Amino acid sequence: MKKIAFIVRGNLKDPDKFRANISRYFQNEFDVYLKFTRRRGHAIQIVEELMEQGLDYLVGVGGDGTFSEVVNGYMLAPPEARKRTVLAAYPRGSGNDFSRSAGKVQSMEHLYELIKKGETTPLDLVEARYHENGEQKVRYYDNSFDIGLGGLVCQFMNKSGKTWGSNFTYFYNILRSFLFFKRIPVELTSDELNFKGNILLIALNNGRYFGSGLGIAPDAKLDDGKVNVVIARKITIAQFLFFMPKLKNAKHIRISELFYHEISQCTITSTHKNCPIEMDGEVIGTVPIQIEVKKHAARIIKITT
Repeated sequence: MKKIAFIVRGNLKDPDKFRANISRYFQNEFDVYLKFTRRRGHAIQIVEELMEQGLDYLVGVGGDGTFSEVVNGYMLAPPEARKRTVLAAYPRGSGNDFSRSAGKVQSMEHLYELIKKGETTPLDLVEARYHENGEQKVRYYDNSFDIGLGGLVCQFMNKSGKTWGSNFTYFYNILRSFLFFKRIPVELTSDELNFKGNILLIALNNGRYFGSGLGIAPDAKLDDGKVNVVIARKITIAQFLFFMPKLKNAKHIRISELFYHEISQCTITSTHKNCPIEMDGEVIGTVPIQIEVKKHAARIIKITT
């Protein structure tokens, strides 16, 4: 039998129903591993251990943070193990921005049909080298990375409840961040682009969306060996609100203080002490940070309706 593992966000609603659906569609045809996370970073540990079993399919169930941890656990496995394993994101979280680019698994039945169909597509992963608490760290992201305003939004989100729903909470914290955030000096150097100046935000996206459905990077593709760079030097709250419909539909915004580019690697530095960094919905360490795209580092299930 082929082996499939489900790594599930610990606070998933109605876990008994979820278990029953897995049994209904997969138990008779697959060796099934079902694991629930208990804390931040737990999915990385779980996946690292499960990859030793020789998985055929590895499914992250939750939001962007859960799938990002699944990816990082996957990348700790030897190359020969990774070649065997196909990844899938089952969006059951708050943002689900990766699935907006990769395609959305609608239900357990839909996931089963996709796996039986057997179609996969390559996925680039982006390696980031940075410092955290004085130690050098290596982490991979599958969807989004930004420095500046987005990092502050993420910090606010981590302290906020979601009584009013994830989209409203994101929107509220974006507005809060516009009020509190001061532009920071950064320098980005790469073979394809060099930039130095004060910024509101720099995003280096593998997928098109971040921030619960904001299409910040319209040209981003998950498998082209590039990240889409978006540099916002100065944008007001009024401009943000005016261009919201374009952001929601992943359309380019044509103003002088914002521009787009594509790169495959870069180094970002800053003289600013407080330089918030967000990666796949999580606040991580500090600059300097080195970014390099690992083209076709993984395979994911191809989503069709």
